[in-house]
Amino acid sequence: MMKSALITILLFICCLTTPAAKPERPFGHEQIPGWATNIFESLEYGVLLEMEGSAAKIGGENESDIVVATVAFDLEAAMNDWLWGHVGLLWEQDSREDDNVDEAYIGLGASDSIPFYFIVGRFYQPVGNFESVFISDPLTLELMEMNKTAGMLGADFGWFDVNIGAFQGDTDGYEINSAGETNAVGDSTVSDWFSSVTFIPVEPFKIGAYWLSDLMETYNYGQVGETLSVSPGYETVGGAGIFANLYLGRFSFGAEYASAVEDYLLGGGRYRPAAFHLEGAVQVHDKVAVGLKYETSDDLYAAYDRSLFKFGDKFPGQAYGAVIAYDFHENAAFAAEYMHLDELDDDARGDVFTVQLGLFF
Repeated sequence: MMKSALITILLFICCLTTPAAKPERPFGHEQIPGWATNIFESLEYGVLLEMEGSAAKIGGENESDIVVATVAFDLEAAMNDWLWGHVGLLWEQDSREDDNVDEAYIGLGASDSIPFYFIVGRFYQPVGNFESVFISDPLTLELMEMNKTAGMLGADFGWFDVNIGAFQGDTDGYEINSAGETNAVGDSTVSDWFSSVTFIPVEPFKIGAYWLSDLMETYNYGQVGETLSVSPGYETVGGAGIFANLYLGRFSFGAEYASAVEDYLLGGGRYRPAAFHLEGAVQVHDKVAVGLKYETSDDLYAAYDRSLFKFGDKFPGQAYGAVIAYDFHENAAFAAEYMHLDELDDDARGDVFTVQLGLFF
């Protein structure tokens, strides 16, 4: 399970709203240069630990597990109000055990006096919103989330944010030219693009849209990209999505839809992966939040057999569930989630119950 620590998870699941503590400056202003003073004063850091236990019955088979779901460390410091750096480390059992550098980037701009910004390094590209109070990731995240090494230019005016960025992808693609010939489009150059726009017309309401030049570059769905890209008939296809969030006091609502912009023509069939996520949540108490969600997907898979021209490891075609999160300490929370899944591989269905204990310091 891929998560951006301290950005999405902390909103409701961990309910950990206390700002990261800043270390005491170890010596006086006269002993260090001005830029170093700024760094010490702006330094923010945090550690997130999440332990999960789950029990499921999928297609008549029982499954259960206990895992270290998340070990994350974030560090950010600013030289001044328009120059900053960020480092994020992430370890997830059975998922992110080899590459633990989650984020590492330098940013310029995006201050009160400079709305324009430039970010370069490894970061989460803004191709998706993914706001959720649930333990499990939204299906839109399974389709679109990515954190490539990239460069991004943008402008943030508070009520309106727009950006565009580029990166060198990992998946080779193929295109058919005007003569009907199939040509490889290699990823040896910075040739992949993304863009997003977010608009806040009134304070409780936020809407946005995003676009990606090659859907097979996303984190989860891109794992089948290398297999697909050498299959007969494969052509590069982009992805796009829209979202809307509404915040009314203790209530919040969110909807998001993401999809390939065209069909993949593979093995004589047409495939267009897509996902929809609808969710509502309420803060029933200062320390308790509950949420409900409904999701659907089309042609959303995690594997592809090139010899059989067949997809596998299907994400649910429909899913719905509920979650409750209890902030029992200012630095800790407990959450319990139930999900019912339909339209899995071979049209199987199942039920999954998950509990999570999170600690932030």
